[in-house]
Amino acid sequence: MKKMFLIIGLSLILAFLIAIPIQVSGFAIANFNAPILNPSQVIYNEPWVGTIVYTYAYSTHTDEFNALLDGKVDFITLTHVSEIQELEKAPYNNTAFLAIAPAESFAQVAFAFGNNLTANLYFRYAIASLINPQNVTSYVLDNGVLGTDYPFFVSPSLQVYKAWFNSQVESYYEQYQSYNLTRAIMYLERVPGITHVNGQWYYNGQPLKLTFYYTYPPETLKKFADLLQSSAAAINLTIVPVQETFAALENQIQTPPYNDFNMSTFGWTNIGPFPNSWMDGIYTSPANVAGFSNSTIDATLQKALNAPTLAQEIAYTKEAELLLQQQLPYVIYVWSNAIQAVYLPGWADYIYLQYGTPTYAINIMDVHPTNQALNGTFIFSSITSGFPRHINIYASVSVYAFNTLDDMYDSLAITSFANETQLMPWVASSWTITSPVNMTLPNGDKIVNGTILTVNLVHNDTWIDGYPLTAYDVNFTVWYYDLPGMMGTNTFDGVHLNYTYLSQEDFINGDLFGTITALVWTNVTNPYQIVFYLNSSSYVNDYLVLSEYPIMPLHAIGPVNVVTLYHSTLAPEISSGPYRFVSLNEEAKTVTVTYNPYYFRINPSIFMQNVTQGQTYTFTANFTYYTWDDATSSLVPHQVSNGTATMWLNYLEVPGKSYTNATPPMPMKMVAPGVYQGSINTSNLAPGVYEVVSKVTWNNGANELFYYGSINVTKPLTTVPPATSSTAPPTSSTTTSTSLPLTAIVAVIVVVIIIIAAVVILRRR
Repeated sequence: MKKMFLIIGLSLILAFLIAIPIQVSGFAIANFNAPILNPSQVIYNEPWVGTIVYTYAYSTHTDEFNALLDGKVDFITLTHVSEIQELEKAPYNNTAFLAIAPAESFAQVAFAFGNNLTANLYFRYAIASLINPQNVTSYVLDNGVLGTDYPFFVSPSLQVYKAWFNSQVESYYEQYQSYNLTRAIMYLERVPGITHVNGQWYYNGQPLKLTFYYTYPPETLKKFADLLQSSAAAINLTIVPVQETFAALENQIQTPPYNDFNMSTFGWTNIGPFPNSWMDGIYTSPANVAGFSNSTIDATLQKALNAPTLAQEIAYTKEAELLLQQQLPYVIYVWSNAIQAVYLPGWADYIYLQYGTPTYAINIMDVHPTNQALNGTFIFSSITSGFPRHINIYASVSVYAFNTLDDMYDSLAITSFANETQLMPWVASSWTITSPVNMTLPNGDKIVNGTILTVNLVHNDTWIDGYPLTAYDVNFTVWYYDLPGMMGTNTFDGVHLNYTYLSQEDFINGDLFGTITALVWTNVTNPYQIVFYLNSSSYVNDYLVLSEYPIMPLHAIGPVNVVTLYHSTLAPEISSGPYRFVSLNEEAKTVTVTYNPYYFRINPSIFMQNVTQGQTYTFTANFTYYTWDDATSSLVPHQVSNGTATMWLNYLEVPGKSYTNATPPMPMKMVAPGVYQGSINTSNLAPGVYEVVSKVTWNNGANELFYYGSINVTKPLTTVPPATSSTAPPTSSTTTSTSLPLTAIVAVIVVVIIIIAAVVILRRR
């Protein structure tokens, strides 16, 4: 019996030695396990991680900091310099990566323009003259760690803004608005109603006492309020800091007649790479600047938005910058830094945006567990005050809500991490721009020096309920958000909306309403092509059309009453993006998403399998779709058990081949509910890497899902017999060594093992 066991064991060893294939990494992806990527190394695929939990469980940034060091969270924002400095030193610099980058974000003093005192230009110049940027940067912003006081309407420090910055504003600021207490007194004395008697300030005969509203946290706003109070006290002016909630501040600033406060502070974040766009959005809307309005600035910014060349857009924007500096609707006192830290052990491919960022210094698009993909739970922490009121693709506007919504919904194009002003195709496979165009549209509108933007969509992006994402969804989204800001009523795609009512009652997405006023018409020419008509030849407008908004599902959102939708905590979460909704837990203060295995931009190399040429390869796909249940506010899974499935191969990395079909579609068979299998004979496939695409359709072809994989086809391992010669080798006194073939080596090893084993057995007898 022992002999038989030994012989079987030796046979297995021999088989293993001969049949072992050449191992190829399942992740043939550049920089796959690099801890940190720079913008030029980004992998433009998603998803990568199994689950993302957005937690708001920690009430302070210090609580988050301690949780990060304990490995309880993986992403935090920092506001305390002592903690920032701690992460720069051992041993914590091996636990966490600290990222600091200038952000497209600023904060400012806002004035009540419904109040004769604070609406006066001399008053605003006086407040500007009380603020010392050096003191703000050193004291409030901790020596520039948290940001820098550039008192200008465009930051000169952000790489993406350098071409837009007007250096004339610097000299104007230095001459009229820079820190100068004597000049501040002079300006105040020129304000109608203000008198200055024996060092005391009066307004309309009463002692002048000003209030300055701020929120706390963050601590920086309190420090700024204290600094402003101290500076005012130096000229015997009373400014009383008053702490208030952000919601109350927002209501003060945005509610007419803008006269129930003196001064306040808040900020703008994620404003974007084009100053002409966000400046128009902020400064031409009185609700954004507490009632400020200036027709010259409005007209100049409109020219900046609609200029025919980028150079002219920049020129008009610089003109608007100087006008804004002169009129001073805000006193800007900080252009912020984004400061984040991420947990290093076990994670790879954080993207560090060190030269400038819309929001965060670290982007997690590519993050995944080391050596793994579509696995692990990444915990992204924000403090409790950021917990979103809703996760609603129509109504949500907060940065925190869109941390989640950006995971779930797609746009036509995305920005390049290496150059934020450039776009990369995403749902759009390609686009063409025709400009300038002069024409009359079918609806009677005229285009003068305008643009026709024709966008072609990919054919394999689907909503998680299996409906294809098409140009009809894009068209619906454009007019449902009312991106042109057209007001009045509109009927489209079976939906009737009264924009005037929605705007007046604030039942509309204020961040997207009216963002592309040059857009005058759209035309869906087929399910995968939409044409946009713009009364502008501006590059920025083309950019906004392609990237400014998330695409909503017509079939899921269209039937819902718009007012009901606006007030919903959760919209029907039928998404198309790399992750799908799992839960919003108000008690635990978490929002959870998990990866979408059917996403059209998933990297097929994640699923790499090695196949020897000539083998039959069997591919298995599990198809599950999701519907929304209003009663439970949750997604319900359904296996596709009545579908028709096919599979095919595309050339991925095959010498001499571009990305095209390598095989025709072949049928797949359902082997279990929702599980389909298909086989491919690889005999005629050239060695190389192929993408595997499977597709299932059901509901008479109305619904579809795609599932992906990849195979690395290698040549069979062959043995070469030893060379023979009819001529005897010459006699030589030199000793030579001959390389033995693999089979001979294996045979020798086996014989030796057998002899040793036999000796062992004999001894045991």
